[in-house]
Amino acid sequence: MISNLNKQKKSIILFFIYSLSVLTALTVYKDYGIHIEEKFHRLNGHYWLNYVSEFFGFDNLKILTEKKISEISDYTLSPISFFNKYSVIFDLPSALLEILFKIDNVYKIYYLKHIISFFIFLLSSLFFYKILEKRYKNFYLSLIGLILYITTPRILGDSFLYKDVLFLSFFTITLYFFYKSLTTLSYKSIFIFSILSAICVHEKIFAVLIPIFFIILIIIKNFYFNQFVNSLKKTTFYLFFFFFFLFISWPYLWSDPLGNFIELFKSIRPDLINVKILYNDMYISNHNVPDIYLIKWIAISSPPLQFVLFLLGYFYCFIRFIKRFISIKKNNIYNDLWRGKNEELDVICFLFLTFFYFIFIFFNAPFYNGWRLVYFFNIFLIYFSIYCLYLLNISLMKTRFINIFFLFVIFLISNNIYVIIKTHPFQSIYFNSLMSKKNKNSYEGDYYGLATKHFFEKIISEDNRKIINIGNASHIPIQRGLEGISFKFKKKLNIVGQEYNVADYIFKNNISEVNSNLIKKYDIPKNFSKMYELEVDKVVIYEIYKRNNL
Repeated sequence: MISNLNKQKKSIILFFIYSLSVLTALTVYKDYGIHIEEKFHRLNGHYWLNYVSEFFGFDNLKILTEKKISEISDYTLSPISFFNKYSVIFDLPSALLEILFKIDNVYKIYYLKHIISFFIFLLSSLFFYKILEKRYKNFYLSLIGLILYITTPRILGDSFLYKDVLFLSFFTITLYFFYKSLTTLSYKSIFIFSILSAICVHEKIFAVLIPIFFIILIIIKNFYFNQFVNSLKKTTFYLFFFFFFLFISWPYLWSDPLGNFIELFKSIRPDLINVKILYNDMYISNHNVPDIYLIKWIAISSPPLQFVLFLLGYFYCFIRFIKRFISIKKNNIYNDLWRGKNEELDVICFLFLTFFYFIFIFFNAPFYNGWRLVYFFNIFLIYFSIYCLYLLNISLMKTRFINIFFLFVIFLISNNIYVIIKTHPFQSIYFNSLMSKKNKNSYEGDYYGLATKHFFEKIISEDNRKIINIGNASHIPIQRGLEGISFKFKKKLNIVGQEYNVADYIFKNNISEVNSNLIKKYDIPKNFSKMYELEVDKVVIYEIYKRNNL
């Protein structure tokens, strides 16, 4: 009876959290602007839908996609015939939904993708909760992890934008089945895991480490349990379906599976962006970032207490792992790298985070705009934060300080929620409270141009002329942001780029592909004066300059 009541209580709490999350998302999702790569992703979706239509002989669908492709134009768009290798798993179904439901309003198309992206993120949070529940068998610790997962400001802000947080979402679900497959070796779990790991590799090529880690850990376990034949069967089963689903879900591979797969690795360097980035008030090449670039960005743009908890939890696991490694003895399971399934999950998370981090450092990965490329690290940041809370809870459980523990957890969660409300809808540009205003503006800000929606609406509210000429003192192609506003307002705005002699207003933010301290490409002409500045939590999002005689 008591067990049933506890289950009902847990279900009610989870239902409340998810209902609140869904209602909030449906209320605010249109507040977020259109990021600069959305037009390319829409084009990418129709490009591959056209390819699939032609491959299977769906002539009517092919005609419709060709029409859509012809309507999507922008001289700043990357050539779709070259940069078309990734994101099909989300872009193609989105393009199909656009055609099936006859959505002609571009504004609605993008916001539909935003809300779908958030729901995928929300689904992944449930699997993260299940990971924590398997590890700690403690509802409240798992619930804390779930809330921190959802409310990490930068992650929540980007969860609507189907970019790097989309990979985080797929990676989280994959991690759950990775662990389940490794511990049970059931064909059902491995089958699901093969699908999900194929999706992850499809989204980010470096996710090939997922199947590699899986096979390595199976080999390590076989070293102690001597189940060679069974392990070989399950590994073969996994690899077969992994490559099968990788192939059928990725039209890019259809014409030449092996050749095109190899070409993915050859084209990594040519595909990568090569620009100057603002880092610590200096412009540096994104192909030559400091070794501390990632860890510093994570430290300054994560909630500070959350980051400290992560460091403590991670280093505790690191020390334990080293001790286990030193004391390994053959055929002695109690001197293994882990002891029991709980420690096994700790080791899996520790190895994933550590190997990914050092591989990025070793290959000098060309990062830009912070740690977006590795937002999936947040899974492990929260995991080890909860691990630290778990250790604290054990230490304080039978002492008079246990109430302080609960107050600390409440403060931890409340701080995240406060930041989300305070920075809305610019959570994806969040820097923590330990940063001064000067330091917050010494790093890249709105790279995705989310503020262009706010900028255009501000201009329209200030100027009622029929045509307004807009200049651009930023590397951001702001004309793409026009698709985030209604057509009746969009037709009033004429983007003139850097032809400042005809501009009425100039948009400016701190995104530059060149060293702006040396190259004056984005300097504001003297006949313009600052009219407005949007500042959110001490971060200058953008500025508006107005012609003096206007």
